[in-house]
Amino acid sequence: MEKHVVCKLLASFLLFLSVSLPIGLSPLAAGEAQQTEEEPMFVVVGPGGPSTPGKQEADPSFSGKTAVVVAGVADDNGNLAIHFSEVTVAKLLVSKKPLEIDMSPADLTFSADNVREIVAAAGDAFTLQLGYDYANKVGNRTAVTDQISIGVKNVGGNNKSVNFSPAAKLAFNVSSSAKNLKGAKKAANGQWKNTAGKKSGKTFTISMKDLGSYTVVSN
Repeated sequence: MEKHVVCKLLASFLLFLSVSLPIGLSPLAAGEAQQTEEEPMFVVVGPGGPSTPGKQEADPSFSGKTAVVVAGVADDNGNLAIHFSEVTVAKLLVSKKPLEIDMSPADLTFSADNVREIVAAAGDAFTLQLGYDYANKVGNRTAVTDQISIGVKNVGGNNKSVNFSPAAKLAFNVSSSAKNLKGAKKAANGQWKNTAGKKSGKTFTISMKDLGSYTVVSN
């Protein structure tokens, strides 16, 4: 008898639960407030390192013969600052590989000696400052490529001068049919002067002995 009563009480309790708390209802169906969460933010890192227009953290690829940084997007004024941290600079020095900056209009290559010259002038961390201009003429001559300005700043934001020996290489993309081409560098007085360079196929390579603004012109 006692066992029968217990069974009835248990059955009643289970029936009560089935009515009060329906099985299978989602929290939203049971009347719970839906919780909202902010959408997660994702950072896309390009092959040259994380960047926003005008700023980039250098993250070279060491897989080839050179350490390559693919330049990011310039800001609305055509400027791009690529920061090389102490860790990145240390990796470059240990690798003893040339540093290549892969840009759309040109490739800039610093030899391992050039990298050491930059470090000697600017310190163990530095910023490579690039600027792009798109004038069709420089002085009275036709520019067949963009104009690229190249500078180096230390961690304090001060411009540093660097002399390169051997010369760094700035290889512009040009038309294979272009003739009478010359390298040009902007002098301190604002005038564009001829500078050493050589055409090979679709590339015109300027030998950079120092920092500054460079382009290729047609006489």
